[in-house]
Amino acid sequence: MVKWEYRWVAIGVVGGHIHHSDEDEKTLNDLGADGWELFSVTPLVAEAKTTCLMHHFRRSRES
Repeated sequence: MVKWEYRWVAIGVVGGHIHHSDEDEKTLNDLGADGWELFSVTPLVAEAKTTCLMHHFRRSRES
């Protein structure tokens, strides 16, 4: 049975646009290089506006 470990990365949304930096891009690339798989992106909403996108990652965990 596969066991998973999880990570989350939040990237802000400002004025309806994703507000990301070179550092955010590096974080996402580093996670991919370390074997993390993006499996879901969830918008977080406050006062009827999306404030950020939660990127959910997983990778198999060594037993």
